[in-house]
Amino acid sequence: MDKKLIKTFAIEARVKLRESVMSKLANLGITDEKPSEITEIGNDTIKINDNNERLTGNDVKNRAKLIEELNKRGYQTEKHKIAYDTLVEEVAYTWFNRLIAIRFMEVNDYLPERERVLSSESGIKQPDIITHLLDTEMYAEFDLATKERVTELLSDSSADAVDELYQLVFIKQCNNLNQQLPDLFEKIDDYTELLFTISYIDDNGVIALLLNIPEDAFNVDEGGQVEIIGWMYQYYNTEPKDKVFARGSRKIRADEIPAATQLFTPDWIVRYMVENSLGRYYIDQKMANPNEIRTEKEIADEFNWQYYLPTAEQPEDVQLQIQDERQAKSDFALQELKLIDPSMGSGHILVYAFDVFMQLYEAEGQSPRTAAELILENNLFGLDIDQRAFQLAYFALMMKGRQYSRRILSKQLRPNIYAVPNNSEIGEAELQLVQMQFNNQKKAQQDLLTLVEGFKNGAELGSLIKFEGLDFENLKSGLNNTNISFFEQSIKEMILVGELLQQQYEIGITNPPYMGSSGMDKILSGYVKKIYPDSKSDLFGVFIERLEEMIKSTGYYAMITQHAWMFLSSFEKLRIKINQQTIINMAHLGTRAFEEIGGEVVQTTSFVLTPKKYKHYNASYLRLVNFENHKLKEIKALEAITDGLEDYLFKTAQDNFQKIPGQPISYWVSESVVNDFSIDDTIQKLGDARQGLIPGNTNVFLRLWHEVSIDKVGFNNHKYSDILRDQKKWFPYNKGGAFRRWYGNLEYLINMENNGYDIQFSGLNNNYRLRESRLYFKEVLTWSKISSGIFSMRYLPEGTIFDIAGCSVFNVEDKYYVLGAMNSKSMSYLLGVISPTLNYEVDHINKLPIIFSTEETKKSVRTFVKSNISNSILDWNSFETSWEFKKHPFI
Repeated sequence: MDKKLIKTFAIEARVKLRESVMSKLANLGITDEKPSEITEIGNDTIKINDNNERLTGNDVKNRAKLIEELNKRGYQTEKHKIAYDTLVEEVAYTWFNRLIAIRFMEVNDYLPERERVLSSESGIKQPDIITHLLDTEMYAEFDLATKERVTELLSDSSADAVDELYQLVFIKQCNNLNQQLPDLFEKIDDYTELLFTISYIDDNGVIALLLNIPEDAFNVDEGGQVEIIGWMYQYYNTEPKDKVFARGSRKIRADEIPAATQLFTPDWIVRYMVENSLGRYYIDQKMANPNEIRTEKEIADEFNWQYYLPTAEQPEDVQLQIQDERQAKSDFALQELKLIDPSMGSGHILVYAFDVFMQLYEAEGQSPRTAAELILENNLFGLDIDQRAFQLAYFALMMKGRQYSRRILSKQLRPNIYAVPNNSEIGEAELQLVQMQFNNQKKAQQDLLTLVEGFKNGAELGSLIKFEGLDFENLKSGLNNTNISFFEQSIKEMILVGELLQQQYEIGITNPPYMGSSGMDKILSGYVKKIYPDSKSDLFGVFIERLEEMIKSTGYYAMITQHAWMFLSSFEKLRIKINQQTIINMAHLGTRAFEEIGGEVVQTTSFVLTPKKYKHYNASYLRLVNFENHKLKEIKALEAITDGLEDYLFKTAQDNFQKIPGQPISYWVSESVVNDFSIDDTIQKLGDARQGLIPGNTNVFLRLWHEVSIDKVGFNNHKYSDILRDQKKWFPYNKGGAFRRWYGNLEYLINMENNGYDIQFSGLNNNYRLRESRLYFKEVLTWSKISSGIFSMRYLPEGTIFDIAGCSVFNVEDKYYVLGAMNSKSMSYLLGVISPTLNYEVDHINKLPIIFSTEETKKSVRTFVKSNISNSILDWNSFETSWEFKKHPFI
């Protein structure tokens, strides 16, 4: 699969489709500002005053519908540009999805007419559907007027006639496919047709770009994968994603969340997650059989599950617990096994889960054709907030079904996957007008009200919405699939999705959205703070909690997330919850696990858990963080799984994490290191560690010391009240800085004139905190909160104010010995255990153990540290960057 070609196509196709939609809108007198005035000419003709274009007949009605749709989106308000842009985007992706779906279907000969719509098997430019049009069922279905128009167009070789005919045929093909794939090829709104322009004769057009991708990438018989659809979805979102990340400090809008958080999961990680959750559940059943003589690995190898990690060797009491659990679920039927992906994207995980379920059904003697239908009807479930993603996931699963069952598209079968409804129109008053009959009408009315209220922010909250105690069997008794109103259709969707959100599953697998709390708008932020306060710092953490809620106690759930939850203090409460469950295994990936993401920012981990707690359970951990790219990580993972002897495969009991302050998932540390944290003497007991002030607008209120008049600087202060006494403007400021031990990094000054009056009242600041003033100018041991490498601590005498990035310890007992200990290799290692992210919070430092030795050793350490401080002071002051500089040492 040539991903460069796919990326080029997806990005350029989006641009071209959007441009063509906007060009068509301009012809209709519609811009992102307001619609043009019109002049009515006769009964069914109008003139667009801005460009003198004339519209007649249905085009007049469709333009009116188009403006009505824009108005619903806020076109008449200050949000008119957003309304315009979201409509353009929606129309563009509608045709993009259909183009790539038809391409996949024509290459694999899945189209009902068996005629290619975008290309020709003979290699000519004209698609086969045009060449053979008069002999097709499609032509036979046209009304007389359309047939006459088709005949006229076929005899006219002009570019306009060729394009008009092709657009007519393409739209007809899409409408016909509604019968086989209704959730992708929905009945097209009239205004959508009005904005459709596409040409097969345009050498630079979207179709020409699409045909540049080799057919083998689509052809399942030649190694092609429906996975190509997922890559196209990711690349299509490239520009929208970049746009969101360049938004500045603005919160992410609901319509921007999909692009901002979508990330296509690498294939091998999908396999690892599915094989170690769904595959493990099946193997559990087999291992419960006393007559089973195969090992876990032997069963996995029979299915070619290369990424399956067998259960590590366990203590005898754990083995008994595992066997009891296996026995409890040994009697399940495959049709009853439910798997959900609550943030499914384009369905990559569900597609591979389909393949594994197919293996399991075939192993149990089921025919592939029957198995395909059973999988789609009973086993796979998925949700997403993005309609585009849902459509592609739906298509991908239906194509998997079609691969095994030729008639599946004609069976009206629908997978259990949905876009989460966003209810903005139905409330209690509207429910009174719905004529739906339920077995228990009173209970249904109560439950429907809960549903419509719950989905009010569905486009933002998605799978995070929870329901309890709703009687869905009663609600489904009122569903009628024929002649239902718009409201009833909306209610039907809410009932079906609500049931998915309430029921539990044996297996859950997902790559959740990654979004820090700073990007969340008021609705999303308020919801996660209220419902998921222990994981509110990032959506991936919230989804860890949410997925666990959806899984039965005997089930498994697998995820790939950023690894911050393993270590950061903001996720400590989440870790405590996770440590009450059982980690089965983990592939700790670190940076560069995703082919599309370089750099050191996104550090990830993939893991499998069960909600059930097995005390003393030994989990397996693949430490892949030191391997430099995604391909090498995969190779090394396979090597470790194959022979089980690599030095980066760790096996440890989860109980050990609870012995380490903050319960970090530090699986690689030895038992002796774990025991070090039981030492009573810690920084917290020996001193007072604090975060300093936040100046807010640093460009205004901070200066390098040589940028201001030295006469305005207040040196040699001892306490907070000295600020007013000296009547100075600038004061020495400890802002952290680069790696430096013992002394130094004194470069900045802060404007604290009149107790920081300008910081507080100038109107130039909105994010400041002038805290801990009682500790200003005190003697401290200080460190830089954020580091790019080895931890370092420094001594600073009286005279500085400290910053949030220049955290400090005050009133330290035996400060020279403690400083020596903190700058030792052993302390750096211990700090790496509780904070491998190189983000050294006060809480991390407070928990570090200080081992006191003999009095003679302590005396030696103090002497050594004092000497190092003196030498460091001399070194710092030997250069002009120090305000104590006198002369260069070479002079």
